[in-house]
Amino acid sequence: MLDFNPGDDPSRPAVHRLSGTWQAEPVALDAAGLPETTGDSPVIVPECAHLQPVLYPDQPYWGDHIRDINRHAWIYRKTFTVPDVPFSRARLRFEAVDYFAAVWVNGQFVGEHEGHFAPFTFDITGYLRTDAPNELAVRVTSPWDEPNPGGTYPINHVIRGLVKGLYEHGEGVIPPDVNPLGIWRPVWLLLDDGVSIDHVRIRTALDGRADVRVTLTNATGETWGGALGLQAEGENHKSDRAMSAAPLELPPGTHQLDYHLDIPDPRLWWPWDQGDPNLYRLTINLQGRNGRHTARHQEVFGIRTVRLERSPKRFTYFINERPVFIRGSSYMPGLYLSEWDADRLGRDVTFAREANLNLLRVHVHVAPPELYDLCNRAGILIFQDFELNWTQDDSPEFEARALTMQRDMIDLLGNHPAVITWACHNEPTMVYTHRRNLEIRPDPALYADACQQDPTRPVFICSGQIPDDWERAGDIHTYYGAIWSARYTDIYRHTFRLNTEFGFEAPAAASTLRQYPEVWERLSHLEDQIETLWQYQAELVQYQTEHIRRLRASGCGGYIHFWLTDLVPQVGCGVLDATRQPKGGYDALRRASVPLHVALEYNHRRPVALWVFNDTPHDYPAVQLRWQVLGSDGRTLTEETHPVSLPANRAQRLVHTKWRFAPKQIERVNLSLVDPVSGEVLAENHYDHPFRPALRPRGYPWKFDPFLGSKVFDRPDAPSLADHNVNVLFRLVPLELRQSIAEWALRQRLPRQVLSAIAAIADALL
Repeated sequence: MLDFNPGDDPSRPAVHRLSGTWQAEPVALDAAGLPETTGDSPVIVPECAHLQPVLYPDQPYWGDHIRDINRHAWIYRKTFTVPDVPFSRARLRFEAVDYFAAVWVNGQFVGEHEGHFAPFTFDITGYLRTDAPNELAVRVTSPWDEPNPGGTYPINHVIRGLVKGLYEHGEGVIPPDVNPLGIWRPVWLLLDDGVSIDHVRIRTALDGRADVRVTLTNATGETWGGALGLQAEGENHKSDRAMSAAPLELPPGTHQLDYHLDIPDPRLWWPWDQGDPNLYRLTINLQGRNGRHTARHQEVFGIRTVRLERSPKRFTYFINERPVFIRGSSYMPGLYLSEWDADRLGRDVTFAREANLNLLRVHVHVAPPELYDLCNRAGILIFQDFELNWTQDDSPEFEARALTMQRDMIDLLGNHPAVITWACHNEPTMVYTHRRNLEIRPDPALYADACQQDPTRPVFICSGQIPDDWERAGDIHTYYGAIWSARYTDIYRHTFRLNTEFGFEAPAAASTLRQYPEVWERLSHLEDQIETLWQYQAELVQYQTEHIRRLRASGCGGYIHFWLTDLVPQVGCGVLDATRQPKGGYDALRRASVPLHVALEYNHRRPVALWVFNDTPHDYPAVQLRWQVLGSDGRTLTEETHPVSLPANRAQRLVHTKWRFAPKQIERVNLSLVDPVSGEVLAENHYDHPFRPALRPRGYPWKFDPFLGSKVFDRPDAPSLADHNVNVLFRLVPLELRQSIAEWALRQRLPRQVLSAIAAIADALL
């Protein structure tokens, strides 16, 4: 079926969506060219869908039946006719195919593409029939990488050869049998006169100047003459239009041309806690000398600047030259992105906003385009990861492929004001002795290329594991009270410039777990413990979030909790489970992330001080800080009021606690900020038995289920992750000692030079 939808993509005179189902059949993975299929029993695949949930809607996450899908190539077929409209060039545009795609039209090979997120286009003018139906065939593969004999699950059990973050990496994130495959975004037939607007890049300044780089193609073989017009106007607000037009002589070929607009009385784009997320719509028109409309393109953008002030002791993000403290959480919507439309993504953005977060870290993947538009409009910042995670191929060939796809990402997302940071690789040194990705390939080339391609945003060469390299990275991931140590209060002794991962895995709601028998079979022992585990997650999230917020006073730029939502119904770090039922950590994250917040500083033994965090752009020159401390019998041990002044965008230690009673007597602490004139409560917080913090649950983090790829806490028959696929010599060490050594190693913060020397010795020995 062919739908005519001229409004879906206004950039071309004739845009037709190849809607309807596909027929798909498996063939041998190593079959060359376009192999014949039997046609006996093809799979009917919806227009935009990954194959796994189509084939196994009731069992899409675990099992060899899911893994087997990727052991084949899949031939997708569709028939379409060309509508009766004038054109001189025909192209096919695929919005996204996961992961390798090779395309044939009427049996003729027209091109191939790698990657799961970037649109790609092929000129099919010479292959198209206008007087008969056309046969479209697409060979789609997403193959498994070969096992790494010397590796350890889940860190480097394979050396990843796909530039793809949505690929199993276990530990409650992506199950071990999942590697999504399919044509998961729409396919379009583009018919035009041979002149097109292919890409637009917009960069803005605070005075309203918008620099516009337009990529144009003239495929006619002759110089095209006419005019290019630009118009910018308010998208979600009323504003005066800015307009410009210029004559254009466009020779054959592809060209980049630079223009600019001066937008009067510019209204800046802000994250929601700093102002309004004002957006503009840019329209570009090409019109021939004969007055005929040739091409049209629209982009939504915001006027804003971003910079990250980096120094050995301090990180500060500046949005529009105002310091902004990052309060974020990592986010993947689900394993199969085809299942996530604007409504479902919008619900998650609302969850983030209601949790008082001003940022989402789009974790090791490029999300559906609707997410970026939603964040633009909601004023939610985005810390954008590239597709690399843990141990990747370090060959020159892989580096070249990764560079191409990172450029695609920056081109695709660069006009979104919400996107404020690029990160090239997540945790490339999870194996401390494997540093070739970080030090040789591909990370140095990716970092240099991203800095050159987009000098308007900060770039991180990697996230999480080189905190001393503050010029290229400098952030840290910490898991005190989780996989690093037994007490979540262990974080108290540590400072950071930027913390981009912390959190704790907790099970989904029992009703969610019961939806999948294979999950409930392995996790039913937790039924009576779920509330307790949620409470532990809540205590950890509140304590560590508030600790990092205190560090703003000494140079910390913010936090990104790990993470907002689980991908599947099991045990995961999400504070929302896969069905979006809140765990205990969600309310804790919400309360601890309020822009104007009052907090108690304490370690696990005693109170230290009272703090106020004002992440808003407003001063509060005269408010009252009130506190009430209750004992175990409910009586008030102390109750006081203290006048304070709160400058904008600052964390302040206001009162040292000198309470004259033993901390173990304290059952509850109530805190509030009150407007003394109106009596309005501006902020409030509380702590229950803060000096009796829970210890890490039994069996965590080592009890592990290989089928689920996640932690299972105290299940008696579960193996230890420290006993899974480890070196033969290391197995000689007693298991409990192995676990302790692993936890110790994970929390070490050794200098780069020491780690590089260790890695060099390991490479020499191998």
